[in-house]
Amino acid sequence: MTKKTRLLPLIVVPFCLTSCGKVVKYEDNLEKYVFKMDYHKNFNILQLTDIHWNINSSTYESKRYMDKVLKEAYEHTGHQLDLVELTGDMFMLSNSFEVTDFVKYFEKKSEEYGFKYAAIWGNHDRHGLYHPNWLANQFRKAKNCFYYEPNDNLYGRSNFMINLVDATDKTTVKWQIANLDSGASFSESPLSPFRDYDYIRKDQTEWWVAEHAAAGESVPGIAYYHIPQDENLKLYNNRAAYKNKFFKLEDFADNGNEEYASDFLDVAKTHNLKGAFMGHAHNVDWTVQWDDLVVGLGVKTGIELYYAHINTNSTDPAMQEGLASVGITENFDLIGASLVTITDENDNIEGKFDLEHLYLNERATNDFVSWVKF
Repeated sequence: MTKKTRLLPLIVVPFCLTSCGKVVKYEDNLEKYVFKMDYHKNFNILQLTDIHWNINSSTYESKRYMDKVLKEAYEHTGHQLDLVELTGDMFMLSNSFEVTDFVKYFEKKSEEYGFKYAAIWGNHDRHGLYHPNWLANQFRKAKNCFYYEPNDNLYGRSNFMINLVDATDKTTVKWQIANLDSGASFSESPLSPFRDYDYIRKDQTEWWVAEHAAAGESVPGIAYYHIPQDENLKLYNNRAAYKNKFFKLEDFADNGNEEYASDFLDVAKTHNLKGAFMGHAHNVDWTVQWDDLVVGLGVKTGIELYYAHINTNSTDPAMQEGLASVGITENFDLIGASLVTITDENDNIEGKFDLEHLYLNERATNDFVSWVKF
């Protein structure tokens, strides 16, 4: 979804991400970026992305839709929903009411269904009627939310790990779930009137490698972030060589400039990364198998802003390719969620998981609900 956003003139005011105190070196504090959860067979991760609550949202309608998604996922997993990943653009031009209402909603649902949730920044989460530090504090204070943001030398805000550990010894890492901030936008020059979409920086890749080494080189990993990288386009252009599925109806957010290309997937792939999932492009849930690594975009969650309308009679080759891959024979909207279920046995970790996409559309009678396995 290559776009450029025209900027209004800004008065530049220096400020720090968290405080203007001493900068923490991530190299010396790797353990502080790590949260822990007990691992079990069929541990599952529900990805919700691009929810986009804003000042024009009907929170009643948005919650009603989210209620159905969470209930469906909870029942689909056998009443064991473990971790919810919010992969960016939770908000857009929101005020403090929408934010606090959003956090209260997920706190309530996490208590109801027993899951923890992780918050990752997207580009539009930075576009709100609040200071970014205030938003960060809402996540920090939430009882059931995983979020960490020190004043450090690492690019971005929401960089942290969730280690799934042996339920008995609480130490042995079985899987590692990475959360990364893929940024908002950057200017190619101080005078540029446009901003291109951002990328995962080299220091973030190095941080991931260090955290993975600390957990153990044999530990399989999954990464969640918001903006697809140039690497996605490379994979798409070579898709004939890989297993691929689902829909690609708009461009990826490649910035097209080699200077800003990410090396995250190329590097992490050699360190046992098994999955990388993102959002951002509302008309895309395309996924590809690249050797032992699955790379894909989650299904846009909810009815706010635009999304794809899948028409079985469309002559668009991309639409027909997507329909053939999912086997659905009726019209529907590309909204819902994505679910990863780790299929490794408790004591036999091979880095295996199932990926399913949920398409859930509210209808006057009998909502459209379809789970499609990758």
